[in-house]
Amino acid sequence: MKLILLETVHNLGELGDTVTVRPGYGRNFLLPRGKAVPATAENLEKFEARREELLRQANEKLAAAEARREAVEAVEEVLFEVAVSPEGRLYGSISPAEIAGKMTDMGVAVEKAEVDMPEGPIREPGEYTIGLILHADVQTEVKVRVVEESA
Repeated sequence: MKLILLETVHNLGELGDTVTVRPGYGRNFLLPRGKAVPATAENLEKFEARREELLRQANEKLAAAEARREAVEAVEEVLFEVAVSPEGRLYGSISPAEIAGKMTDMGVAVEKAEVDMPEGPIREPGEYTIGLILHADVQTEVKVRVVEESA
């Protein structure tokens, strides 16, 4: 499936690139979220007419993501006090949604989809470095510390 990107997409391409993606990725992710349009002659003409506006919007999003990165980097750590089993494992786990919620409560707006946890949710106490992808060009990390709650 050939698409024209309307914004920069992480690990795919820049604004205005014509890319070939698998049909499911294009149909289920890129098209519904307004990140791309089908690569037809008509859509290419429309894109060229709107290029300046899209570039301005992309620069505004990048500036906002840079400001959010500075706010995230000001946070020293995100602390979770949780119940721990006698075997030393958590009852349940800490997911990207919980990390995003805790950071938002701390005053730094983070979406669940921006939290990058390729190893999966946290299931044991300890210190972890979690990646945040705030924009295709803006990534940062936050330290998450999981400790046993005091009785």
